[in-house]
Amino acid sequence: MSTRRTLLLTAAVAVPLALGGAGTAYAAHYQDRALPGSTVAGVDVTGMTRAELTAAVRQRAEALRVTVDADGTTRSVDPADVGYRVDVDATVDAVLAADHRTWSSYARSLVSHHDVAAVVTTDDAAVQRAVAGLVGEAGEKGRDAQVRLASSKKSFTVVPAVPGRTVDPASFQDVLERAARAMEPATAHVDLVERTPAVTTAEAEKAAAAANAVVRTPVSISDGSEKHAASAARKASWVTVPTTSDGIGAPEVDAAKVRAWVDSVAADAKRSPTTGLRYVDADGAVRRVVTEAVDGRTAKDTGALAEKVLAALGAHEKYAGKLGYTTVPATWEQRTVAPGAEHLAYPAAVGEKWIDVNLSRHTMTAYVGAKVVYGPVSMVNGASATPTVVGTFQVYLKNPLMTMRGANADGTNYETPDVPWTSFFHRGYALHGAPWRDSFGYAASHGCINLPVPVAKWVYDFATVGTTVTTHF
Repeated sequence: MSTRRTLLLTAAVAVPLALGGAGTAYAAHYQDRALPGSTVAGVDVTGMTRAELTAAVRQRAEALRVTVDADGTTRSVDPADVGYRVDVDATVDAVLAADHRTWSSYARSLVSHHDVAAVVTTDDAAVQRAVAGLVGEAGEKGRDAQVRLASSKKSFTVVPAVPGRTVDPASFQDVLERAARAMEPATAHVDLVERTPAVTTAEAEKAAAAANAVVRTPVSISDGSEKHAASAARKASWVTVPTTSDGIGAPEVDAAKVRAWVDSVAADAKRSPTTGLRYVDADGAVRRVVTEAVDGRTAKDTGALAEKVLAALGAHEKYAGKLGYTTVPATWEQRTVAPGAEHLAYPAAVGEKWIDVNLSRHTMTAYVGAKVVYGPVSMVNGASATPTVVGTFQVYLKNPLMTMRGANADGTNYETPDVPWTSFFHRGYALHGAPWRDSFGYAASHGCINLPVPVAKWVYDFATVGTTVTTHF
């Protein structure tokens, strides 16, 4: 091989090796830096580290201002305050993106230009607040039509739409977004354009008519003895007319409120069983029924009933439902009458204490079962104008000494202090001592049973709360 050929081959091998070594060093230097020719929104950032890039981008973003010219009034605003914020980290990531780190990208960076626009995030709520503020300042604010509950709470009415204007996006939003991406000051000359209401009066009237059709639909529930109809105000409280970004929706009936109404009717119709009380003789024959046993009831299938009410309202069809019930059987309390007591005014059980007040004979007698334990004792019962109540009662309140007040037959009031040994058995009627009387055995009181003081004391000690008192002629 000739010397010349050998030299050429050597050079051919040496040049790539030299370039390769230089390229490797070049790539290593820019591994975590912005490549040559890199710019952010037109500003050269070649060789900057991530920290340096972040500081530089943040400084420009924070310094950025846009002039807003609205109806001859100008102001300087930070784009971030009206919804356009430079995402510093995302912008830096775009400059240092991994797909820029290939060998070819390093080579191209020597002869090319790589510009990155600022990455901008948009806060739609902030933008709309800014737009609403500009419209309000210009006095061009309109209003969507609305469906509202009438003052009577029994129907729905319409608040008509009011035509207005809104900010032309090209004159405001587009300008702010471009300024944020370029991180360059700009001026937005705000123009207002006609705004079509999102909800027109016609749409609201249609929705209100549909809501009122629900309210006019008759729905009722019978509990077997009484009909419970939902009032217009109640039905109106069940209905809502939703408004969305797409306009006004169809009326909706709140299923939970309908169910609550059905449940309330069912709760009112619920009856707890009444335990009966009867007295029987030694042979088991019923001698007296004090309290009748009455079965109770609990409503059933209220959920299915509520669904039928909902379906009727949705179809605008009259509905009359009826509660079904589960019967709760009543029980009896049975007492055996003391032998001989079956013929007395009160068929007392064996060992039961009670007091007999005979209004014809003006006497009071205390019994245990059928046995007399005190009396008969003469007493004074109510006068003809203020008679003593007749019936079977129980002592419910006792007082050793009190002032009694009430009304005379002529309507005037009376007051008697220091009344001893009082045992009330019905409302204001009581057995008590009457120290102001010298004789007994006639009708003259305001309705109470007047007794000699020692007798009243004996009764007070004998008749505990719950003791039966029977008054009769």
